[in-house]
Amino acid sequence: MKTLTVAVVPLAIPLVAGPGTMATVLVAAQHHAGAVARIELSVAALAICLLTGILFSFAGPIAKRLGESGMAVVSRIMGMVLMAIAAGMLAEGLKGMFPALGG
Repeated sequence: MKTLTVAVVPLAIPLVAGPGTMATVLVAAQHHAGAVARIELSVAALAICLLTGILFSFAGPIAKRLGESGMAVVSRIMGMVLMAIAAGMLAEGLKGMFPALGG
């Protein structure tokens, strides 16, 4: 009998809270070192987690309402947005490597 091993890959974590978000939280925690400020940051983070969870819970009903063709359209539009972000990041990286490209 084969045993099935389940590996958990946290793909959603970097998409929801990427390096920029984590760096911002670390800097905010360092600049506001008091206990009250840490509690405020924790409450804000929990509120954002709750809001994100609520928004994610609406994904199923929205997908059902859009249907298969609507989801295909949304996927293509989001693909174009992702491509535009990637092109911007590539351009910024090239300008950093080759300052003459910056103008």
